[in-house]
Parts: sequence; structure tokens; C-alpha cells
Amino acid sequence: MSEDGPPRLRRPENGNGKRDSSKLGKARADIKEKVSSLKLKKGETSLSSKVSSFKPNKISTGKHEKEGPRKLRVPHTQTNEKSSSKYIRTKFLKTIGQKPVWSIIGIIILIILVAGTALWITGDKNQTNISNNTTQHVVNSTNHYNNGNISFDYPAGWNVTNGTSSSLIVSVSQDENNSFSIFEEELLTRNFTYRVAKWRSNVLEKGIIYYEGDLTIDNVTAYELEANYKPGDKVFTTRGIALQKNNTAYFIIFVFDKALLDYKSEMDTVINSFHVNA
Repeated sequence: MSEDGPPRLRRPENGNGKRDSSKLGKARADIKEKVSSLKLKKGETSLSSKVSSFKPNKISTGKHEKEGPRKLRVPHTQTNEKSSSKYIRTKFLKTIGQKPVWSIIGIIILIILVAGTALWITGDKNQTNISNNTTQHVVNSTNHYNNGNISFDYPAGWNVTNGTSSSLIVSVSQDENNSFSIFEEELLTRNFTYRVAKWRSNVLEKGIIYYEGDLTIDNVTAYELEANYKPGDKVFTTRGIALQKNNTAYFIIFVFDKALLDYKSEMDTVINSFHVNA
């Protein structure tokens, strides 16, 4: 057994029980030497020095220590001094202070002149647009028709042709493709609704009705229809109105080669002024 390790204990002998004192003393000396070799040296390699190296540095007492821990800032929220309103105001005042007073007054006058010119141009355009719109919506002057039985207004410049048959009262035309005619028919014992239904079927023979309704004319409720009508090779737009007064049926029929909307004001002139004399 090597002498470097601790000596093993021997079982007591059955003899006189004495131990070898020389071997025991040698073992104690070896243990003492081993323990001495394990002692740490003082200085930078000592255990206390190693532990001290992990201690945080002492924070000097100051403003932040008295007020508590400093608050963390959210990223990108730090105010840029040069972009702050205070900085801009200060910079502007310094710039103004460096400019002559007359230069500043000149700049202000120039701004006023430019703004005034822009307002004048805008106002002139608006006035021009208003004038154009007013011109477009002015209703042409009218003429008046009265044969003692019926009366109405019609656009000036349109030609009046008195009827040559018993049912046709009058025709008023702008040209050969744009006109309106007024018919009358004594109902006698016939029903007005039946007569309107027959007239409607005649329109459907050569056209397509796309609107039917009623309106008030000469203080009575009248039936009206709007249709595309093709008596020959050409398609016309037509608007027909049927009303009953004094047991007589009256038919006002507009025929145009353009859309009805293009002649709205002309039709309104006739319808709003139409009157059957009592």
C-alpha cells in the first residue's frame, strides 16, 4: 500500500492490544502535510478575493439614487430637439430677426397679391359657370293657342296646323319629325277606360310601351304612357296623355326622333297650360 494515502485501520489483535506507535505517528504527519498543501494563498488567488470580484461596484450617491430608479424609455420616442415646436419657433424668430423689416413687408404684400389674384380668377370662373347654367335653363318664349274649346301654350317658332278631320283638333310641329297633336272624341255611351285600352293596343301594334302611369292635367287625373314607336323604317319616341272632360276624351300625343328627355321643357309647357273651356 502506498504511503501517500491515509493508513487503513487495523482490526485489534487478540494479543496485548498494543498498536505500532511508529506507524501511527508517520500517518499523522502525512495527513497534516496534505491539509497544509490545501490552504489557499493570500492575495489575488484567495477565495475571498474571488468572491469579491463578483460584487457590483458601489453606485455613487447622486440625483438618481434619491429620486428612485430611472424610467425606461420606449424605443424611438425620444424627442428630437431640432423638430420640436419650441426649436422651430426659436429658429423662425432668429431668421426673422436677421431679415430687414422692409423685406418682410414686401413678402407679405406679395402673398396678399397672389392670394387675391387666385380668388379673383376663381370667382370669375364661378360667375361664368353660373351664367352658362342660367342660359341653359332659360325656357324659350311661348305662343298661346285658343280655339274656343281648348287652349294651351307652345314653344315659339313652332308651326301650328289646324286639324282637317273630326277627331284631330290641331298639330304643332318643330319640323317633320318632331311635333305633338291633340285629338278629341265624344264618348257618348262608351266607357273612357275602354277607349284608353283600345288606344293602348294600337300603340303596341307598332311599338313597345316602357312606362305607364298617371298625372294631373287641367285639374283631372289623366293616364299617360311612354313608348318607342315604329310606324315605318324609322323609330320614334312617343309620349301620350289621355284625359276625360265633359264626356269627351282628349288625347295629347308627342312624337320625337330624339329622347323624350331632350324635349322635357317643351312638353311641360304644353301640359301645364292645357285647359278645356267649360
